Amino acid sequence: MNRVIIDRECKLEVRNSQLIVEDKKVPLRYIDFLYLIGEIEINTKTIMKLLKEDISILIQNRGFGLIYPQKSKNNDLKKKQYFALKKEVDIAREIIRKKIQKSIDNLVKLNKKIVVDFKILDEISSKDSLLGIEGNFAKEYFKEYFSLFDKTLTKGYRSKRPPEDVVNALMSYLYTLLYYEIANRLIFYGFEVGISYLHESFRDHMSLASDLLEVFRSDVDVFVYEMFDNKKVIKKDFTKEKKGIFLRSEKRKEIWSDIKDFFENLKIDEEIAWLRRMIEN
Repeated sequence: MNRVIIDRECKLEVRNSQLIVEDKKVPLRYIDFLYLIGEIEINTKTIMKLLKEDISILIQNRGFGLIYPQKSKNNDLKKKQYFALKKEVDIAREIIRKKIQKSIDNLVKLNKKIVVDFKILDEISSKDSLLGIEGNFAKEYFKEYFSLFDKTLTKGYRSKRPPEDVVNALMSYLYTLLYYEIANRLIFYGFEVGISYLHESFRDHMSLASDLLEVFRSDVDVFVYEMFDNKKVIKKDFTKEKKGIFLRSEKRKEIWSDIKDFFENLKIDEEIAWLRRMIEN
């Protein structure tokens, strides 16, 4: 998937099937996903031209927003998603199994170890019970994971809203970015992102993206550890605000190439294909 990332104050236009960014021009045929970060001027006419070319737009300022083409794709798949709700516990079980197994494997890469009896998963018949098992595993997992960091970087536990330390801040930021990346891929392949099997759908929550994100969370965690371990990110790269601790905008710009490479190496399309098989079989 071809991404164009624009992270400086500028004005965007589309002319002659090209995206115009100041003195630079990018043919629209080379763009699948456009990241707009910060104070960028773009009008509705330009947005509509981008959507017409099947280009999704992720806008990030204080929050995030995804604008994507509303063309109806693959209605047959959407019907299959709906009928697959009859086996949502089975699909949710396999998502959690994948998440736990990958988390264990990734901890091994970091010289940490957790032992899990997967037979318990097979005995579960309700989603609430599955989530209970996943929650208990997460406690053990994060206990091992956060022990890898110096105590000046983390309080030793997962904190989300708001993130209470710099490690959690980078984790949350990357989880959110990856959520939108996965959502865009699912939409591209014709999935209905509001039909999910592990997470509950509400308002504009793209819950199917949250389902699939679970499989990749520990990959993000390894990436976060490596960024701190290699000193590509340090404590002063973050700012403390009333709503929590956040990565500074100038540092985001510096590490975009690392994030982009990380996303490219994730096997998102393979896991989407796996999810589709689970839905259709």
